[in-house]
Formats: sequence, C-alpha cells, structure tokens
Amino acid sequence: MNVGSNDWQPARVLDAYNAAQRVAPHFKLSISLDMSSLACATVADGQYIIDNFITPFKSHPNRYLYNSKLFLSTFAGQWCTFGQARPPAGWKWLVQNAGTPIYFIPNLQIGDATQLSTTWSFIDGFKLWNAWPKTSAGNTQWADDDWWLQNSQGKGYLTLVSPWFFIHRAGGDPAINDRYMRGDNFEYRQRWQQLIDHRDSLPFVEVASWNDYGESHYIGPMSGLWPDDVKYITANNDHQAWADYTWYYATWWKSGAAPTIDTDRVYMWARIHPKNAAVCSTDGVGTVLNANWAEDLLYISVFLKSAAQAYCYSGSNNSGTKSLNAGVNEFTVPLVSGGIGCTITRNGAALIKYTPTDFTYTTSPSVCNMNAWTGLFRG
Repeated sequence: MNVGSNDWQPARVLDAYNAAQRVAPHFKLSISLDMSSLACATVADGQYIIDNFITPFKSHPNRYLYNSKLFLSTFAGQWCTFGQARPPAGWKWLVQNAGTPIYFIPNLQIGDATQLSTTWSFIDGFKLWNAWPKTSAGNTQWADDDWWLQNSQGKGYLTLVSPWFFIHRAGGDPAINDRYMRGDNFEYRQRWQQLIDHRDSLPFVEVASWNDYGESHYIGPMSGLWPDDVKYITANNDHQAWADYTWYYATWWKSGAAPTIDTDRVYMWARIHPKNAAVCSTDGVGTVLNANWAEDLLYISVFLKSAAQAYCYSGSNNSGTKSLNAGVNEFTVPLVSGGIGCTITRNGAALIKYTPTDFTYTTSPSVCNMNAWTGLFRG
C-alpha cells in the first residue's frame, strides 16, 4: 500500500489490514513509503513513519513477511537523511530502529548500480519503477530490468507492470504532471509476457496500481475520492476490466502455466478522443507531453474456450468477421465518432453481444481526457 503524509492515511491503512483479516485471512499486505509525499529530513520524520506505518502492523496476521522479515518498499527517497549525515545512514537508522526485522527493498532512483554494494549495501533488494516504455516504441522495458538484475549485486529485485499512465495537472514540473506514457499496442499484456518469460529471475512483481487515480493507472473500483483538480477521472473511466484481465496474467506469472479459460469473455479499452485533440493544448494546463505516442485505436482482447467468430466496430469502422481460436485473441479497430461494440458467435449462435452505453468517441472533446475507458463482457 503506497502511503504518504495525509493525516487520515494511517487509520485507513489499518482499516485495510483489518478488512483483510476479516474477509481474506490469507491475503497479505505490505507498505510502500511514498517519499515524494512523506517528510524525511529529521529523526522525528523517521519516527513518524515507524510509529504510523511499521509498529501498528509488525505483528498483524495479514502483514507480508519475506525471509521472516517485514516487507517494506518505497517510491524514491534517495535523498532522505532522517537526521543523519547522509541518506544511506538515514535509511539504515530507520531500518535499525523499526522495532522488527525489515526486508527493505526501496525504489532508489540512482544510476550507479555499484552503490548497491557500497553506500547502499545494507538494503535487501532494489525496486525499479519500470512499468511503462520510456519512448514511442512499445515493449522496451526488459532491457532495463535485465541490466539491473545483472548489476544488483545479488540483492532481491522488484519490478513493475501497469496498464496505463496519463496525468494532466496544472502546476509543478510538466515533465512530471502533464504527460502520457505509452500503454498502446496491448502494452500491458506484452509487459506481462516479458515478466512471465523471465519469471525464474523475478522474485517480486508489483502491479501499479490499485487506486492511483491521478496518474490513471488504477485497476480497482472507483471508490472514495479522487483528485478534485482534474477532469479526466470520471465514473466512465472505470478500469475494473483490467483487474479481471490482470488475474489471468498474474496467475500465469505466479504458477508458470497459463490458466484454463473456462468462460468466454471480451475485454475492450480505448480513449474517448483523438491523441491530437486541440483541448489538450489549449485548456490552460499545457500541452500533454508524449501525446503523439498514443494510437487512436479500440483495443479488443477476446478470451475463448473454443473457436468462435468476432465482429467488432467503432462508429462506422469495423473489424469484419474474424475467425478466432481458443485462447487469447487480440485485434484493433480504428476509432471514429460514435459508439463501440462486439458480437461473438459460435456455430451460428451469438454468445456475446456487447454494446457499452458508457463510451462514445468524439473528435471534438471539451475536456482533455487521455485516461482509458475499459469494458468487460462475459458469455
């Protein structure tokens, strides 16, 4: 659970642990400290973290232990000192004063892997924030994973997978707060496939995220509050179809075998307007960086128990009738104004007729929204 500085967060984290204890006793939780939010300059800052995010959970039955140690990760934090002379000494102080053995696997945003055996030698593992391609090309992340795995000095390694990234918020550095990261061309599935292919060398994989609404990569239900300074988070931007989709690939990664498909189903996702929509440059927030990396396509993934036919459309564009095999089938339809839908037939009978009512593609949007709509229909 990614945690920050809001005073309400410790109580909500405790709620999550206790809910898991009640309804899913075998479900384990761990903390990731968001150091872009949490203060970390003084001893008092470190004690706040210990008192609120370590001590209350160190004996909780739903805590995640690895090698009999409490699992603790971060987002960034390579500058934190906690009142010590240098950041490595600061984090070492926190780990040593946590009151319980810690398996510490921080996301240190450093470029020199030799530091893992020198100044940062005390950490147990290294977390790389590497969920999305950093260029217009897709499926490129493994090169970074491979480099860090080879240079991680024998430490544990945690990498990320995520379906989407879009943020369009005023203020701050636009390179951080106004950008799109490539989620096109079935990037989420391709990233999972990378991780599955290399599962023997990957002890940990993290899905980003359950509910980070501001960066558009949530897969959980849209509950609670989302940022009130953005317009690209709406009830129609539900991503729970991706949660269902994630189960298939996460199970494959964990077990080493693709799960049996016992229910026919259609997943679809898309953006509601073109990547070059004028409003994404004229709404006062600033031009979305990397918007040209996107593709104006409806993405369709059909999971089938046995062979079938598919006909899908976006407005006046359609896929034609496609013959699909048992297993996972992927194809796209160019987006044009109007609604979308898919029909799946087998032996002449319609199994699925999916015409979502919460998606309409427009070429003249009034709001910049490169967040994804997702949909799922089971046969």
